[in-house]
Amino acid sequence: MLMACGGTGGERVLPPRYLTTAGALAVANLDGRIAQQAEAAGIEELLLLRARFLGDYNALDRASVLAERRFDTGLALLRRARTRSAVHHFADALADVDAAERAGADAEECGALRASILVATGHAGEAVPLLEAGVARHPGFASRSALAGAYAALGRLAEADRLYVAALADLDTTSPFPYAWIYFARGTMWAEQGGDTARGEALYAQALTHLPGFVMAGIHLAECEVARGDLSSAMARLDRLATSSNEPEALALLGELHVRTGEPERGRRELSRARQRFEALLSKHPLAFADHAALFYLGPGADAERAWVLAQQNLAGRQTDRAVALAVEAARATGRHQEARALVSASPRPTAGAPLPR
Repeated sequence: MLMACGGTGGERVLPPRYLTTAGALAVANLDGRIAQQAEAAGIEELLLLRARFLGDYNALDRASVLAERRFDTGLALLRRARTRSAVHHFADALADVDAAERAGADAEECGALRASILVATGHAGEAVPLLEAGVARHPGFASRSALAGAYAALGRLAEADRLYVAALADLDTTSPFPYAWIYFARGTMWAEQGGDTARGEALYAQALTHLPGFVMAGIHLAECEVARGDLSSAMARLDRLATSSNEPEALALLGELHVRTGEPERGRRELSRARQRFEALLSKHPLAFADHAALFYLGPGADAERAWVLAQQNLAGRQTDRAVALAVEAARATGRHQEARALVSASPRPTAGAPLPR
């Protein structure tokens, strides 16, 4: 029986209609499908799923390469748009969506993907009417969770949470992936936007109940553990994640904690590995990793000038509150106070200078 972890009004989440597949088995099944499909059309979607949940950036590379080869049909253009969106080539992705629609791709799919890109690039207000219309036409998991993401981007957290809960109730699958994603999205919303770390921690833990190998949920849970002083649990968790995925954020936080807890040499080695890993990822997909790398360089990476360059790259591609706040912080860290004031003044919303997540 699944219960909502800290919903806005103590909302009860109905139990899933089916017992979800164990996380390890679900990953093994995913890998089996990837192996079976080889380079067949549609494998890009499976590779993106692996990258999103397991921090497998080799899968992201492969999906991107394959998608760039196939764009002869509306469906292929939609797949390329999703892949381009995943690496934050948002303008190119939108162009693909438009081309896919002209080529006869499903209008609902095109509209949903277009709206998701609008949300990702800081135009959630434009996406909301499209997404609300989608919920009215086809209420269900996909439409409700997409609208919830747009509401969250606009700071409408209570409404977003109710929609996320409703989306969970709509699920009709044994796959743990969508359950894990919704709990992670809710956790991120409450911990980072709502300032409710305890609620976020409970939701991250619920995501990991469904999918123990979910890398970003594990990192965010470790950050919550650090915030309440449980460093030993956080470090054990991060050590497992760094070993299994070579995820630079896990390495960076683990290195910080080792420096803080009396193992400076080990910590510095881990921070060096994190830096190397970020730079390797930036060399392939600079826009996809610019924001996280900028945060690293503002913190333990100790290179504010590098952070400023990356924050500007990130802001050029999307004008979200978080992107503006990151650029403002990088400007201030490098003594560019005039640029920081200009960024805040140009932001359409007063939250532009809000504190960033770690």
